Amino acid sequence: MIRTIRDDTCLRCGICDAVCPADVIHTEPVSRRPIIRYMEHCITCFNCEIFCPTRSIDVYPIVKGRPTPW
Repeated sequence: MIRTIRDDTCLRCGICDAVCPADVIHTEPVSRRPIIRYMEHCITCFNCEIFCPTRSIDVYPIVKGRPTPW
C-alpha cells in the first residue's frame, strides 16, 4: 500500500499519476502536487515507486526483490 509522497523531493512531473493502474494518485490541477486520494484502492503494484525519477514515493510493505523498471 502506498504510504507517502515526499513533497520536498517531488518534481511534480505527474508520472506517478499516469502509471497508477488503480487511480490512487491524483495530481492537483493548480499546484501539480500529487496526492494520495484513494489509498484503500492501492494494489501495491509499485509502479509509482519504480517510475518516480527522484524516489519520492514509498510503498509499504518494504520487500526484498522489489521490481525494477526495464
